[in-house]
Amino acid sequence: MATRKVTVHRISPMSMFRTALALSLAGLVAWILCVVILFLGMQLTGVLGRVNDGFGGGGFLSFGTVLSIAALIGAINALLVTVLAPISAVLYNSFVDLFGGLVVETKDGANS
Repeated sequence: MATRKVTVHRISPMSMFRTALALSLAGLVAWILCVVILFLGMQLTGVLGRVNDGFGGGGFLSFGTVLSIAALIGAINALLVTVLAPISAVLYNSFVDLFGGLVVETKDGANS
């Protein structure tokens, strides 16, 4: 099998932005689903009832409160990832000028 070395010399900041936006929105959906599943699991096992009793029994951890806090944390995370991705592409492009690009070795053939 033949191998070939490919060097990545430049990454477009706009394509990095679009990719990071799509991936961070998918991560946000996964985060919200995980929080919902964990909340329902903790509610079924009675953990949330004991936590709420510890806070005076006022229903401190309701589904709406937990989902709102999780959505806020997820949105901040998605925003940070989306903003930092093009900045990292610009930094990568400036370092490529100094040190060279990322070298990736690929193999040709069906049994790789």
